[in-house]
Amino acid sequence: MFAALVCCTLLASPSYQGKVKRPDAPAQQHRKAGLTDATTLAVSLQREAEALCRRGAAALARLQNESGDFDLGRDTRNPAPIAVSALATLALLSTGEVPARTRFGRNVELGALYLLRHQDRSKGAKHGYIGIGDDKYSKMHGHGYATLALAQLVGMLPDRTSAVVTQKQVRTGLRDAVALIQRCQDPHTGGWSYDPVARDHEGSMTVCMVQALRAAKDAGVLVDYAVIKRALGYVSSSQKPDGSFRYQLGSENSSTALTAAAVMTLNATGDWQSDVLRKGMAYLTDQSSILRDGLMRRIPGRFPYYERLYVGEALFTAPEQDTFKRWFARLVRQMSTTIEPRTGTWKSESYGRAYATAMTVLVLSLPLQYLPIHQR
Repeated sequence: MFAALVCCTLLASPSYQGKVKRPDAPAQQHRKAGLTDATTLAVSLQREAEALCRRGAAALARLQNESGDFDLGRDTRNPAPIAVSALATLALLSTGEVPARTRFGRNVELGALYLLRHQDRSKGAKHGYIGIGDDKYSKMHGHGYATLALAQLVGMLPDRTSAVVTQKQVRTGLRDAVALIQRCQDPHTGGWSYDPVARDHEGSMTVCMVQALRAAKDAGVLVDYAVIKRALGYVSSSQKPDGSFRYQLGSENSSTALTAAAVMTLNATGDWQSDVLRKGMAYLTDQSSILRDGLMRRIPGRFPYYERLYVGEALFTAPEQDTFKRWFARLVRQMSTTIEPRTGTWKSESYGRAYATAMTVLVLSLPLQYLPIHQR
């Protein structure tokens, strides 16, 4: 019942309607959008965040190869070219970079073209899958991020033929990517696996697919109601009694990162009075350590950038904004002290500088709301 209710709300959400236009400047965007005082940050904090975003965007442009992918670094332990290229392209879009109109618009197009060039066109079981055979780490996460990037870009392409990639190419690739996601959902649980043809399920993969489908629906691609319904049922069924969310159904492992990702997904439904969402947000803000000094100095675990992004999205998409503002102020301070002065990048030994920089830019750019999925 819960899944059906939130599914209806999600598909009817105003956030799915219309094309997105790049505003002239962040300050003008706040005025045009009529944002309330609760979502408006202190001017000094906003300027510092925007300055970090600009430095990060410039760094990503320098890290991009002419083929459209991004330099992963020689010492990166887990090279994931598809996922990193998709996230870096999203990060550029999140700072207001768009094709044919801005400084790094060509970089955005090159990133999209790289993803499309690695989309399976075989007409077989993996048709539409965006991946590379020797990329052992991107898998369906990479496909989900790539689908999300194409969905955010397609409405920003100029009507005329682009010099690098056309709107027709992007829309065709997006439709095929969405069809792949829908085909490989586990029909019994509603979740997704790391492999596009396996029938298994895992929580972080599922929320990644839901976000991609949401963005595609926003871009005008037909998304099956039943797929969304099953997926949201999976997310809500993953909640533990303490309000946190499991790694997968049948497991007792939960984390702040997974809980934030689930809360972000459920926030998108607009059903903020549901018990599942209320308990998840309470866990995130009351029982987790997201607002304690220790976490912002050093996040424990293997995926600090992943956790920061989903915590930021969960707090920013919530109706109440005081928690986000307090958390964001700490985030900006931390990111300003951890940026590499010479290169303008952040570091990740696991996935490389381009990954760390892209994830940081994505979370710092939340208040700008240039990405459709980040618009309140």
